[in-house]
Amino acid sequence: MIRMAVRMAGAGGLVVAFFAVLGGMALITGAGVIVESGLRSSVAVQRLAGADVVVSARQSLPREEELPAALPERAVVPDALVTTLREVPGVAAAAGDVSFPAALLDEATAPKGEAAVAGHGWASFALAAGSVTAGTPPQAADEVALRGVRPGRPVRIVAAGRTGTYRVSGNVDAPGIYFADPTAATLAGRTKGPRAGTVDLVALRAAPGTGPDALAGELARRLGDRYEISTGRAKGDAESPGMAAARGLLIALPGSIGGVGLTVVGFVVGGGLALSINRQRRDLALLRAAGATPRQVRRLIAVQAGVASAAALLPGAALGYHLAARFGELLVSVGALPAALPLVHSPLPAVAATSLLAAVVRLASWAASLRASRMSPVEGLTESQSEPRAPGRVRTGAGLLLMPVSLVLSCLPLLMRGEAAVIGPATAALLAVVGLALAGPRLVQLATAALAARLPRGLSAPAWLAVHNTGAYALRTAGAVAALSMVLTLGLSVVLTQTTVVRAKSDEAAAALRGLRTITAPALGGIPHGLLDDVRALPGVERAAATATTTVLTGSLVLGDSSELNPRPAWVLGPDADGVVDLGVVQGGLAGLRGATVAVDESAGRVGQRLDLVMGDGARVSARVVATYRRSLGFGPVVVSRDLAAGHTTSGLDSAILVRGTADLTALGWPGVEVAGTAATASLDGSAEALVNVAVLAVLLAYVLVAVANRLVATTTARRGELDALRRLGATPAQLRSMIRWEAALLAAAASGAGLALPAVPLAMVGLGFLGRPWPAGPLWLAPAAVAVVAVVVWLALGLPARRAITGGGAVKAATAASTVLTVAVPRT
Repeated sequence: MIRMAVRMAGAGGLVVAFFAVLGGMALITGAGVIVESGLRSSVAVQRLAGADVVVSARQSLPREEELPAALPERAVVPDALVTTLREVPGVAAAAGDVSFPAALLDEATAPKGEAAVAGHGWASFALAAGSVTAGTPPQAADEVALRGVRPGRPVRIVAAGRTGTYRVSGNVDAPGIYFADPTAATLAGRTKGPRAGTVDLVALRAAPGTGPDALAGELARRLGDRYEISTGRAKGDAESPGMAAARGLLIALPGSIGGVGLTVVGFVVGGGLALSINRQRRDLALLRAAGATPRQVRRLIAVQAGVASAAALLPGAALGYHLAARFGELLVSVGALPAALPLVHSPLPAVAATSLLAAVVRLASWAASLRASRMSPVEGLTESQSEPRAPGRVRTGAGLLLMPVSLVLSCLPLLMRGEAAVIGPATAALLAVVGLALAGPRLVQLATAALAARLPRGLSAPAWLAVHNTGAYALRTAGAVAALSMVLTLGLSVVLTQTTVVRAKSDEAAAALRGLRTITAPALGGIPHGLLDDVRALPGVERAAATATTTVLTGSLVLGDSSELNPRPAWVLGPDADGVVDLGVVQGGLAGLRGATVAVDESAGRVGQRLDLVMGDGARVSARVVATYRRSLGFGPVVVSRDLAAGHTTSGLDSAILVRGTADLTALGWPGVEVAGTAATASLDGSAEALVNVAVLAVLLAYVLVAVANRLVATTTARRGELDALRRLGATPAQLRSMIRWEAALLAAAASGAGLALPAVPLAMVGLGFLGRPWPAGPLWLAPAAVAVVAVVVWLALGLPARRAITGGGAVKAATAASTVLTVAVPRT
């Protein structure tokens, strides 16, 4: 059975199926690696390597219909838990740990990214992976222990925003700056305020004879599910709570395009198998005439698909792991993923991709073979010479119906302006492509018939043949047009929609922050106390306000939101922001941002109402709305007051100062302080997320482009009998090559025209909704560049194998050579 199936399919049909499955395996495996990393990846333990078990608060909130919502800010536990855990059998030592921003002011030597959590109490050092190399532990309020500074030397340190002079009591070979425990508790805000009487986590060492897993099991039995109990590499997550949010991003990103990606993979695989079946219609008809049952025919085709799939699994999986690694590097480069969070590479994604792709291939082969297996021998022999001339009416009607439906969805940005509005145009573009694929054969027939009726009398014979061939083989032509136009439509609509939304966000942020300059202090972990007063005291400063960013979780705020709790970026402002930041206030004013208050987007609430929020550390609060504003694209739908955010952020410090005026900010004289000439960077735009989405889509569309090119190669190679017949009728090789070039030009023109027309209305609606003009923002060169790529691919896919078939040489060699050229010619993402 296998040998007969391979011989019947031929190398051309198997090559098309092979490339389709190869690309699909790579995409699914790559997405699986990213998802598995989001579920299983963890950062290496930094300070608490000496602890066997770490007990911390849960850094996520459960949701009924979705994955748990990650809490990016540190959630704390009561310090009484330290005493409770010390009494658990099997615990040899327990220490509460607090972290807060700390850096040397003299040299600002805190490593980049560490300053925000560099300060700690000495109690946790006993469970750190280090030792005292010189001097003694800190005991007095003005003593610290750190590495790299001689004991006895005085140093200036900014800790939790407070500047002071400390004496180095000892050297340690562990990261961080260690203070006496009472001093650390005061600096971290654990003696008064919202976080009084708490610690970040509790680190435990197991008693001799008790293993970490056994101790963790005992703790779980006693504590239940109130706390997170971590061992092994999971201790690194307890040290870095923001990693849970980063892992959530790894899970969400493949899912955001996973449905479209799997649909495209099924479309490409099904198309490749359908082409292979079309090449075998004569043989299949003969098998039916010889007594083969429909089930045996379907089984034969399933074996062919299985052979092509089996050959593509290993190289496809290897390519998938490579793609995942490159995608991880992209996430790190745009700041969407911490460099300390590694990707997890295991066989599971490849195994899962194999199972999923096997189901897709099986379903695609069954669907593609259903008609051929049920066809009578006479009908099969007839269609083996020519495809059906009349496209199905139901198929054509469904396609023509989907196109106007897509126009209705395109109008969503005119009704709402939030980011959820882009769902309408994105769905509209996809529906338009599906409609074109369904109605394409009939549209091709009508278009070519109209063109043929208007051909000039002096038209050359090759051009005349090309026009009539295109219309006569409408199914073949429409399939290529639909696939190529999908590349153009999805590429243009997604990229230009993303760039339009980013432009709208940037414009709103620039308008709100016009004339402002920004002061930041990343080397100090945040804005130190006293810096804002020094800024306001400078001559030429008209107004100055401190700001920070955090994350809040709310239910539905605007139309299109989910009712589940969703994390939203939020600005933190105080009443001093009134007159500094212009949010486009509609009601109320920013001067009312005192106490438990918020400002919200004008469509999300009204002044005076109460809004239930979950802060970034999981604390549930109720806040009163004191202002509504228009510019929510640039700043998110919620702005929380500094009083409300106090005690609910990891660092507890402001991240920037916005300054209006002409003062010389470089005269401040604070080490580690940076001054930017514009405040636009303070906006909460999603340009990094947009870049990631575009990169994922580019890989997907490149896969489609290569798969379509290989289909065209196989289709052209299969026309060897047709070209030989034309040669016998007197056509010269030059005339046949000219005919193929005309066909390529018609195909490229049709695909380009459809690919540019289908996203035109959705993109116009996006432009009107977000920018107030009927065209999107973005690189205008993208459209001609995409058209050029499509034209080159079509020319290579038709011209090279046709030249080989006309001048002689096996069809298999022609298909293989052209496929190799096309694979190299298509640009890499």
